[in-house]
Amino acid sequence: MGWVMLSAGWGKFTGGFSTYGCLSNVDPASPASGVFGAMAENAAMMVAVDAIVPATQILIGLALLAGLFVRLAVFGAATQMVLFYLGSWHVAGGAVNDQFVYAAVFLALGAFAAGRVLGADRYLEEHSLVERFPSLRYLLG
Repeated sequence: MGWVMLSAGWGKFTGGFSTYGCLSNVDPASPASGVFGAMAENAAMMVAVDAIVPATQILIGLALLAGLFVRLAVFGAATQMVLFYLGSWHVAGGAVNDQFVYAAVFLALGAFAAGRVLGADRYLEEHSLVERFPSLRYLLG
C-alpha cells in the first residue's frame, strides 16, 4: 500500500496533475458535490489542493514503506480515499469501488498496527519521548 501511494503521488507530482476536472465534474448525487464544486471555483483552493494531494500521497507512501507513523499515515490515506470515493460517486454499479476498498485496507493496516511488525514504529515506541508522552503511541503502529 505504501508503494501504491508513493507511485500515485509521484505520478501526480511529475505529470502536471490538476484536481479541477475531478472537483468540477462530481456527480450531483454525491453528498460532497456542493463542497467540491465550490472548491473548484476557488483558484487559491485549487492551487492548494493541487499541491497538497501529491505531497501527502508521497509522504504517506514513504511513511508506510518505512513503517514510520503508520497510524497517522493510514488515517491520512483513508481520509483521501473517502474523499476520492465521494468525488467519484458512481454507485449505480454498486457502492464498493477501488477507493472504498483502499480505505478499508488502510484502516485495517492501522487497526492491526502494521508498523510494529516490520516497521520503524516498533523501535520508535521504545524512545524516551514516547514514554514521556504515551499518547504518541496512537500515531505509531
